[in-house]
Amino acid sequence: MSFKSYAIRSIASDIITLEDPQPLVFSGRNGLIAKFVLSEKERAMRPWKLCVGEIHALAFPAKLLHDRAIVFEQSEDSDRSLMWLQSVTGISNAKTEMMFSFMPLAVVSQNPLTVRRASVDRAYGEDLMLDGGVLSPNGPWNWKKPHLALGGVVLGSSSLSPLASTGVVCDAEPVA
Repeated sequence: MSFKSYAIRSIASDIITLEDPQPLVFSGRNGLIAKFVLSEKERAMRPWKLCVGEIHALAFPAKLLHDRAIVFEQSEDSDRSLMWLQSVTGISNAKTEMMFSFMPLAVVSQNPLTVRRASVDRAYGEDLMLDGGVLSPNGPWNWKKPHLALGGVVLGSSSLSPLASTGVVCDAEPVA
């Protein structure tokens, strides 16, 4: 199970070719969420939303990246499951609580990695929590089960809960 940033090399119809995978780390003291929370403490203490562009800026601060997707990969037996990250919303105090919003992808071929968006306009969400935050910056920033115990993507469950349509435009403004 891992998050990776992929270059989007071509889009033909609903078929997307993904190349140049770069690993992304969201947890830990040097993880992307800790970097965001600790660099923007006032914003992080109110409900916030991180778009894919902001996450890439945190991960690769010296580069201006275009046409990249953040994909969560999970394998069970020989099946490879991919989810395209749409955004991360959350709030941080002593801990950081988040909702990751994903769009499912179907693998068309493995080499090169070619995917197709789901035939139904659908998003999936996962509630996740890190044990670090604005009020506990020296915490380990490890994944913890959220209050509703829905952290299956990172904690091992293969079930996801459906959300509403993916038609929301992601911007840098905090969510209400």
